[in-house]
Amino acid sequence: MIPPAARAAIAAHLTDELDVHPHLATLIVASLADRLAAEGWHINSTPPARPVAPRAREEGRTHGGLARRLLPRRTRTNGDPS
Repeated sequence: MIPPAARAAIAAHLTDELDVHPHLATLIVASLADRLAAEGWHINSTPPARPVAPRAREEGRTHGGLARRLLPRRTRTNGDPS
């Protein structure tokens, strides 16, 4: 099934690019969408999930290493307790 907004966008492109009458463009898009659905094709508006690299999931080691590289270390001076 094609969302109504996608059908309207496709019909608008047909009207602009091929100089097809808007009513005819809408009928063509509906016909094509029905034929695609009959063949098992489905168009939806939800994007697929982006794959995540395995190392990106490891938070503990990643954030600690980044903090060590970016933040300067405090050095103790004589007489400083902390």
